[in-house]
Amino acid sequence: MEYPTSVVLDWIANYFWPYVRVSSMLMVMSVTGARFVSTRIRLYLGLAITLAIMPAIPAVPQNIELLSFQGFMVLLEQIIIGVAMGTITQFMVQTFVILGQILGMQSSLGFASMVDPANGQNTPLLGQLFMFLVTLFFLATDGHLKMISLVALSFQSLPIGSGSLNAIDFRELALWLGIMFKVALSMSLSGIIALLTINLSFGVMTRAAPQLNIFSLGFAFALMVGLLLCWYILSGLYGHYQLFWPEVEGQVCRFIRLDC
Repeated sequence: MEYPTSVVLDWIANYFWPYVRVSSMLMVMSVTGARFVSTRIRLYLGLAITLAIMPAIPAVPQNIELLSFQGFMVLLEQIIIGVAMGTITQFMVQTFVILGQILGMQSSLGFASMVDPANGQNTPLLGQLFMFLVTLFFLATDGHLKMISLVALSFQSLPIGSGSLNAIDFRELALWLGIMFKVALSMSLSGIIALLTINLSFGVMTRAAPQLNIFSLGFAFALMVGLLLCWYILSGLYGHYQLFWPEVEGQVCRFIRLDC
């Protein structure tokens, strides 16, 4: 039995373009986009998800040739949609990493650093702790399953070949860089004020009693207060995550034109 080339290409396109959108999201999404996740795992996971959601998504238009300029533009659209959805989750995780970096630098805990397994760069140990905790929160609250369900629903609201992101969506994605720093600063504000008060107190003590070895005393005291502040912030970290996650989910829904 022989099959024409057009039939074979149409059959491949039915699975290829949905797979591109799903795998693009997995490539940059939190947890699956980390460097410790091998490319082969992402490949098989994206293929499994694509095969699972194929019966629930609309049929791929048959008037778009796979090996054509229009097919290349459709491919580019699927990559952009998937990457935009996954990038928001990375912004969420990096917000808490920045929180740990701010507290670490203010309390002298920033001297302790290690290689971040997610991006392969040196990060203060406190930022690593917050990153691992937020990743656990993301998995424990089924955030990864929610993202998979949203990418499946995106084929309904942004069909292949007729739906794409616009300039407003790219602007909102760029504004998340500012939101990331603003939320991290607001969460660390109590620690910054407490440590600033301690530094001012030691400054007054230095002027009042210059003979005191304020450097050795102040470093140890700031380190101890920093540990207490970390313990205080850790007790409410899940509450901050619960307040921040709906914003992340709402942004993904706005990307894919859904009312969540």
